[in-house]
Amino acid sequence: MKIKKIHWISQESLEAEVVVTDGEFEIICFAQPLNYLEESNLIESIYCFNVSDLVKAEKSEYSIEKLDNYFAYRLIGKLIDKQNEQVKLGELLLELENNLLPGDINEGDFVSFCCQRLDIY
Repeated sequence: MKIKKIHWISQESLEAEVVVTDGEFEIICFAQPLNYLEESNLIESIYCFNVSDLVKAEKSEYSIEKLDNYFAYRLIGKLIDKQNEQVKLGELLLELENNLLPGDINEGDFVSFCCQRLDIY
C-alpha cells in the first residue's frame, strides 16, 4: 500500500485527506495525525470506522463503491484473519471494528460491508 496523494486539511494538526493505492485500487482515507509523505509505503492496516451491513459476499471478487457521504464506501474484500478482523481488498489491508463478524463467516470468505470512514493512524 502506498500513499499516492495528500491533501492537508490542517498541517498544524497533521490532519489530512489521503489517497492510498495498491497500484490497482484507490481509496480516500482520513488521517490525524499523518506522519507519512507522498509515495511512502503505508505499514499499518487501514481502520474501517462505523462498519455496517457486514455480510458474506455473493461473489468472490474485490469491489470498491464510493457512497454519498464524503469518506463512506461499500467494500468487498477477502477475510484473511478472523481473530484480528483483517480484510484484504487487492493489496489494501483493512481492519474492521471489533466483534462484528457473524459466526458463519470464515477466513478465506469474501465479505461485503459499508463503512463511514477509512482511517490511517
